Amino acid sequence: MEKVGIKKICCLTDSSDLEGLRQAIFYYILMAAIVTVPIFGGLRNFVFGKYVIAKASLISEILLIVSYFFYKKGKCGYAKLILFASVGLLLLSVVYQDIPFMYMWLALFPALAFILFPSDTALFLSVFFGLIVFIVDYLVHSRGTGELYFLQEMLVFYVFMVAGGFLYAKVMERQQFLLKWLISKDELTGAVSRVRFLENLEKEISRAKRYNIPLSFIMFDIDNFREINKSLGFETGNSFLKQVVKAVERNIRSADVIVRWGDDEFIIFAPHTDIYGAIKLAEKLKDIIDKVFAKIGGKITVSMGVTSLEENDNPDEVLRRLEEALYLAKNRGGNRIESLE
Repeated sequence: MEKVGIKKICCLTDSSDLEGLRQAIFYYILMAAIVTVPIFGGLRNFVFGKYVIAKASLISEILLIVSYFFYKKGKCGYAKLILFASVGLLLLSVVYQDIPFMYMWLALFPALAFILFPSDTALFLSVFFGLIVFIVDYLVHSRGTGELYFLQEMLVFYVFMVAGGFLYAKVMERQQFLLKWLISKDELTGAVSRVRFLENLEKEISRAKRYNIPLSFIMFDIDNFREINKSLGFETGNSFLKQVVKAVERNIRSADVIVRWGDDEFIIFAPHTDIYGAIKLAEKLKDIIDKVFAKIGGKITVSMGVTSLEENDNPDEVLRRLEEALYLAKNRGGNRIESLE
């Protein structure tokens, strides 16, 4: 349990849908910082005689450029950490220079932390930075009673900023921004509709390539589904499809999406999952669906095809290969899983 906790705290990126958004926001923050720090942090403070902040701004600018190179090499976690070292250095220079009315800028640290990092990591960084700030202030400056009152007010404000940011980040992580997938659902099963899936597929593939995120797909088809409709009726068949979708939804991650592709064909969209993870997921889901079949009785089976995103793939190529994998499973007798890379 202790190792798991430490892993969560030290996690610079995660596998949630929010990570792509975090990295996109990080890029724009980094670009804005590279442009503004030399002017507003360096030149402006040099002109007004705040030389400690001006020197810190120069070092921060170097760190920002280093962060940019890490970002371009795909090392987004390290790039974000270097950005925060740059921000922390600038804020500590404000403390060292002893400009109390600028202490309000300390709130920038937790605000950025909860935007760019997973919530547990952001909480750790914010608390750690807050302790450093108040230790530095205590060691460098001797405060009178009035100034100490001001500092404790700043401490209370900082704590509320951290607490609010942590709660907000937790809510966002829980929601996973999957509302975009819930706008258009299949009326019968509640799965994401084919139209909605295709609208988002190209964007998701581009995002996966840009951030080097593994992306996999599982397509499954119920063998002899027409016979079920003929022998038991369409209402029973429809009820059966609903049970299958509910069973699958209970056993996939919140980041995964089930799509109704055809009458009895479905696709599982699985971000942050490579081909081996997708095959294991397919095996798990096949066992679960087989148990649903067992309740109805009769010889009902499911065939599955699995594939993962390749470097030169476009949406058409991925779907073509996915359908080929499914047809290969059905042509080999059905009731099996096949994968194509």
